[in-house]
Amino acid sequence: MDAIRRILVPIDFSELSEVAVRTAAGFARREGARLRLVHAVRLPFFHTTYDINIPPSVWEGMAERARTRLEGTRDELDDAGLPGVELVVSDALQPAELVASEAAKFEADLVVLSTHGRRGLRRAALGSVAEETVRISPVPVLAVKEEPLGPETLRRILVPVDFSTHSDEAVALARFLARRFDASLELLHVFEPSPEYARLLSEEIARFERHAREVGREKLEKLGARLEGEGLRVHTRLGEGRAADTIAEHAGSEQSDLIVMGTHGHRGFDRLALGSVAARTLRRAPCPILTTRSRA
Repeated sequence: MDAIRRILVPIDFSELSEVAVRTAAGFARREGARLRLVHAVRLPFFHTTYDINIPPSVWEGMAERARTRLEGTRDELDDAGLPGVELVVSDALQPAELVASEAAKFEADLVVLSTHGRRGLRRAALGSVAEETVRISPVPVLAVKEEPLGPETLRRILVPVDFSTHSDEAVALARFLARRFDASLELLHVFEPSPEYARLLSEEIARFERHAREVGREKLEKLGARLEGEGLRVHTRLGEGRAADTIAEHAGSEQSDLIVMGTHGHRGFDRLALGSVAARTLRRAPCPILTTRSRA
């Protein structure tokens, strides 16, 4: 990303989606970006579960009312100095698929959405759209929670790094934001110790772990020095434990305004192994998260 020219915002008319609109509006106003609002019309799950035939007129009525509500939001944004907001209402795709499709068509630079960050059944129902969007979106996704993120409040950016390709892409995105909004960067590398059973089976594991920690420290310091050499304000931190938990705890204790991290976006086993840190962090973090999906 070298500029924010087009911003896409999925809306479900909840209070939290209003937070996403306010966040997107703030960045659109600051950057002079175009704004497109998207709503996916969905019927309640029971029409498929119980094989209930709902006539097309119901779909049409829902779509019409959704467009009317979106037009109201557009009018409010126009009054606030953001004219020309575009609207999309569709029942052709699932919400996350619609967002990914529209992001590509619109050539969006950024998707801004809300996430509930809950656990358990309610999280599965309410947070799964955000997680699926993060996984399949072709452009970076900014997930906000209860409070909007504004350009003027973006001062401390936390960047978890594991020195992989997708981590490098997150660093590049965070670097752009730090320059654009005069924010500081905090690079966090989390070392995850071996399981206890591995130490019981091999006395050599502890020695290898010490070496791994030192390699991680050296790589982190080298990355920090490179970014400092580019004129950025950079701090480096080493953490230890489960990655998502450590990232979320660190964001809270350091009062980070934003977490920027990469995600692989794979399916199946690879997705569970490689993308689960981003998904778990999305649920646990106390602040907004900006994810970018690796093309590798």
